[in-house]
Amino acid sequence: MQPIYVKHYAEPESFARALGFAYDALVHGPVKFDAMATWKSLSERIAQGIYMGEGLLLPHTRVPGLPQPLFAFAVCPKGFTDIAVKQGQVPQYICLLLSPAESATCHTQFIANIARKLLNPEWRARALDAKTPEHLKALFEE
Repeated sequence: MQPIYVKHYAEPESFARALGFAYDALVHGPVKFDAMATWKSLSERIAQGIYMGEGLLLPHTRVPGLPQPLFAFAVCPKGFTDIAVKQGQVPQYICLLLSPAESATCHTQFIANIARKLLNPEWRARALDAKTPEHLKALFEE
């Protein structure tokens, strides 16, 4: 389970901008998919709410014909801005997930795996401290 794209933001960053960079990386990644249809589906899901708690924003959608899950991951210790979350909480992690539409199991298993990592306070702290793409990617090998 390796992200296609990782990013550490040292300063507060808008959710829309961070999402745009992450999505662009998936669009130009190793697996081709219908970028416009997927963006529309993703936008609809975002409108329904994507804050999962523990600082995690999980924009996700299922994509017809996708052979495997694709994801991008970003951290921002000072917080992603311009996104509604529970009062007093700071969104510090974005995990953008595209899953095969044909496999609900694949989608559910991926979300369970990422949740397991982000529920671990030590893993979250190391992710916030990882300043390079290599350090961030290495966290997903654990």
